[in-house]
This record gives sequence, C-alpha cells and structure tokens, in this order.
Amino acid sequence: MRPVKLWEIAEAKESRVIVAIDVPILELHELVGLVKDYAAGIKVGLPALLRWGPEALRRICEEYGGELYLLCDFKLADIPYVVAEELKAIREMGFDGAILHLFQGGVEEVVTLEGRPDLYGVVAMSHPQAGRLNSHFKELLAEAIKAGLEGCVVPATRGAVVREAREAAPGLTLLAPGIGAQGARPGSAVAAGADFEIVGRAITRSPDPRLACMRVRDVINAALKALKQPREG
Repeated sequence: MRPVKLWEIAEAKESRVIVAIDVPILELHELVGLVKDYAAGIKVGLPALLRWGPEALRRICEEYGGELYLLCDFKLADIPYVVAEELKAIREMGFDGAILHLFQGGVEEVVTLEGRPDLYGVVAMSHPQAGRLNSHFKELLAEAIKAGLEGCVVPATRGAVVREAREAAPGLTLLAPGIGAQGARPGSAVAAGADFEIVGRAITRSPDPRLACMRVRDVINAALKALKQPREG
C-alpha cells in the first residue's frame, strides 16, 4: 500500500527529502523548525529518543504532524508480539511510519495490526560493514514484498541495489539513506530508482541547516527532472 501522507506532503512541497535527526548540533525543536519548509519528512532515531526522551518526540509529532511526515527509526527486530507492542506505542506518540528489520521473521503478523504506522523494511544498509546483512538482500526484499509493507530502506551508496529493488518492487516506496556523510551524492539514489533520499549530517550538522536542506531538495528535484526528459538520439 502506498504511504498516502508521505506522498501528499512530498507533492505539495515538491520535496523528496527526509531529514535524519540523530546527531544534530542544534536543539531538536529548533532544527525541525529550520528544515520543515524544504523537507517532506523527518526520521527520528534512537539517539534522539535517548537524548531528548519520549515526551520531546511526542511534542514534535503534535506540533509538526500536519506539515511533515514523521518516521520513527528504532530498527525494530524482535518476536511479532513485541514488535506489535512497539508499533502501538510508536503510533500513540504520533509517528506516521516506522522502520523495522526483517531478518528475525514474523513481519507478516504485525502488518495486520489495526491502526499501525506505515512500515518500511530494511533490505540492505549503506555502511561499509553491512556485508553480512547485504548478502541476504534478495531474500529480505522478497520478505518485504510478501508481507505487504509500504516500503523498503535501500542504500544510496549502492546504486545497483537500489535499481534491483526498484525493478523487483515497483509498487513499494523506497527510502534511501547514505547521502552526504556516507558518500552518496544528493540525487544519486532517486536517479537509480529510489523515491526519497534520507539525509542526516549533511543537513543537521551544517552551519545553516535550512539552506542545506533547500539545496539538497533542489539537487534531488533536478535529478528527478532529468529522469523525465526524453533521451536524444
């Protein structure tokens, strides 16, 4: 199923940027306020939860839920019962979507959870030490498709993986982290077939996060525009 809110915001703002807020140099509320006009959404990970606590995240969801897609990235990986309880709490906090792992199995059981957030399965990772997980990419992608998730997380640093995921799962929304600090250039993941690029430190640790977010959005939009142009010859 298509994550409706994410795509509605993306189209309204003409933005395919999701800002990863894990290790910012600014206070959480200030940072979100700076990027909200140019980002389709924000991704909040465990570092943010541990640093600011659940109530701070709940306030962010309450204040910005109408103009940003709120993605929870706690890398859920447990038995179906526990993951279901985690998803209930995540939804109650106000998040629209959640990222979870697939290698533990049982994901098809939590998909049926009533009122759950949108679900994105990690099928490969962007960092250089992820070889063991990435070697099972095709199996994990098949698991995500079979379970009926809204989307997958694919590495922007591995264009071939993004292209293969796009070809195998044309209906899934692909989120691609690894832009900037991990080496992938803005626009490269959407050029390979991703739908959204997740950008963290290149924006959050910039002296001007607002300007950095705007520039990343513009580069991604230029890449999308180039994809739509007919080839010469």
